[in-house]
Amino acid sequence: MNKLIISILFVVTTVSSWGQAKKIQHNPGYDTRLFHMGFTIAFNSLDYRILPAYKLLYQSSADSVYRVECHQTVGINLGIISDLRLHKNLNVRFTPGLIFGQRNLVYTMRKMETEPSVYEFYEYPMEIQSIYLDAPLTIKFSANRINNYRPYIIAGVAVKYDLETKRVIRQNKEYTIEQIPLDYFYEFGVGIDWYLVYFKLCTELKWSYGTKNILIHENIEYSKVIDELRSRMFVLSLHFE
Repeated sequence: MNKLIISILFVVTTVSSWGQAKKIQHNPGYDTRLFHMGFTIAFNSLDYRILPAYKLLYQSSADSVYRVECHQTVGINLGIISDLRLHKNLNVRFTPGLIFGQRNLVYTMRKMETEPSVYEFYEYPMEIQSIYLDAPLTIKFSANRINNYRPYIIAGVAVKYDLETKRVIRQNKEYTIEQIPLDYFYEFGVGIDWYLVYFKLCTELKWSYGTKNILIHENIEYSKVIDELRSRMFVLSLHFE
């Protein structure tokens, strides 16, 4: 009986010790490198923050626009990564690339009938495609490595230039709004570094907020009902480093 108890205690102790043992670390010296590069594939959701104009807030003074809202679609990002190690937990990253995306401004329009109290509504979708040249500079703060993963947070700024703005205006004059192509963003996000056998994979969520009113006011109803238009983006990234 004593031998059985001793054997059980030995097995339990061994299993417990094995469970607490550290796993084999992949690329144990990866984070000691001063500089490294990589590439990014990401999925984006472009959005607008819409501040309505006086005419839309007081609908009786509007011509025919009753409401305007942004419907999001899924786009793709491609980029390269340049990472400089400043400290064991701190890196600065420059990740230029291209952003391909689209926003749909959906205008709810009303038909003005002979009787002022009678309205009929219909929707006018305005497709606004974008191809951004993206130049973000971020600071990455990482926790200590746990076996083969390492959580982190990022914060930074970015300059983005929309190459599609002029083309959209040329093709859809008076049927779309005009925007300023250059915008400045502040960004923040969270992610996890996964250390694999031959490389590091990072999964990251990032939010970007434009600082400028990019709407160019024109004398068309689609523009007059908007006071300010600011860009917003949500990005899910896969970084291969």
